[in-house]
Amino acid sequence: FEECWRITKLMVTGIAQIFTGTRSVEELGGPIKIAKFSGEQLSLGPLAFVNFAALISLNLAFINLLPIPALDGGHLAFYAAEAIRRKPASPRSQEWAFRTGIAFVLALMLFVTINDIASLPVFGG
Repeated sequence: FEECWRITKLMVTGIAQIFTGTRSVEELGGPIKIAKFSGEQLSLGPLAFVNFAALISLNLAFINLLPIPALDGGHLAFYAAEAIRRKPASPRSQEWAFRTGIAFVLALMLFVTINDIASLPVFGG
């Protein structure tokens, strides 16, 4: 559990560094980079591959808990707001928040996929 906590802190630090500009967004990876690194880890042995798979799983869990509407963290944020306000957000505001959240997630997926493709050797990456 200590290792999971350490990795989670590194993820928070990494996101903060991306937002402050001290870390490049080119480091963000999607399915192509995950496949590339999976192959590299597998070549190092089964233990390295299992550790990498656990890291990917932890990353996905962390992202899912971010307060982005349409993800689980967004639902938790709505529940927290409801507890504080003592009433739920209107269905219309929830719908727009979830639409915005989905648009953000889709834009992020598109960005990391394009980032992955641009990093391929055929494109000079």
